[in-house]
Amino acid sequence: MKWIAWPLLLMASVAGAQDHHQHHNDKSEALGQDAHIVVTINPEARVSAALHQPLPLQPKCGDARDFSVEIINQGFVTAPLRAAIIDGAGDRVALHMDVQKLSGRARDLRRLHLTPLDQRASDVTVAFSLDHNVGDQGKRDRVHILMRCRP
Repeated sequence: MKWIAWPLLLMASVAGAQDHHQHHNDKSEALGQDAHIVVTINPEARVSAALHQPLPLQPKCGDARDFSVEIINQGFVTAPLRAAIIDGAGDRVALHMDVQKLSGRARDLRRLHLTPLDQRASDVTVAFSLDHNVGDQGKRDRVHILMRCRP
């Protein structure tokens, strides 16, 4: 009797784990389906970023343009994710992103706010990094966004 019960318990355990995994993945997929920017942190804690969805409309001058940022955290990192403007547009565009630590879960969401400070069009390069890490030499850690505002 014991020899029969063991495989049945093992099969039930595996089926339960697969159901839990599928349910967790369904929730994760829905998490960032409308994200404008997707940031991936690989198991070696290297950061890459890409534009994902159409970008929000140009704001009125002085108003922020809001971007949703989905973080795919393959390394289960808990350090803060930082964003910075790395080209000469820093004097024409203000950036704000919450720098609280990542949860360590496979997926997180953040909001990035870019505010144009004048009416000139600006090609803004936003680079993402983890605390105290050097940027990606292949420049995969950044996205380019054309910013301009409506009067």
